[in-house]
Amino acid sequence: MTNKYQWLLAACLAAPAAHAQQVLLQTNVAQDTLPPRTGPNRRYFGHLYASYGLVAGGSGAGLPLRHGFASSETQVGGRLKWRVSDHLAFTTDLRYAYLRYALAQDAGPKATPFAALHAAETLTYHQLQGELGLRLNAGLRPRGNVVGTYLDLLAYGGPALAANHTTIDKDTGQGQVETTRHAPPYLARWLGGVGVRLGSGAFALVGRYRLSPALRTTETLRPPEPSRFVVGLEIGWF
Repeated sequence: MTNKYQWLLAACLAAPAAHAQQVLLQTNVAQDTLPPRTGPNRRYFGHLYASYGLVAGGSGAGLPLRHGFASSETQVGGRLKWRVSDHLAFTTDLRYAYLRYALAQDAGPKATPFAALHAAETLTYHQLQGELGLRLNAGLRPRGNVVGTYLDLLAYGGPALAANHTTIDKDTGQGQVETTRHAPPYLARWLGGVGVRLGSGAFALVGRYRLSPALRTTETLRPPEPSRFVVGLEIGWF
């Protein structure tokens, strides 16, 4: 009988302890977390990118160019996208751009101030550029948190931090003499224009048209304008 009462007393004492271990609060972490605001298709998205383009189209009479890799533009910068809807967004860019025109020496007479012949001759611009873009995304269905396929309408501009006219000539000792004129008065200090970018994911084809002159005109000097088009490839780093 004594053992029986001992077991009964132990059961009565254990009951409150069992009730004390009930779950008082249960939450779902996934539901309680705030929705992310950044990402390829979120409200804000920032990333780095690099692009390389070739100068295309003809120049003014008296300023023949060497096309291909000799005349090109390289860009490195960052972009912030602000998403308005699944099919509309705005972009802002800040970048460094290096524009290089290589002048041909065997394609006829050159205009002043480039009339003299050299072994090689280049016009170069180191620029700090800003760019605004209107992005239109393709597709009728929601695409999820990805960049997708898009078309950007662009407007850009910025100062030339350095503008140089460089010539290379051969000397009598079979060597070379390189001469660089830093910021000559006939090279522009500001470049800007418009463009279009067609992309899918991290890759895009880019075309830009320079609206501002690359060479300054004065009362006594009216140099011809170099090619205004640049067409190239852009790669984003997400």
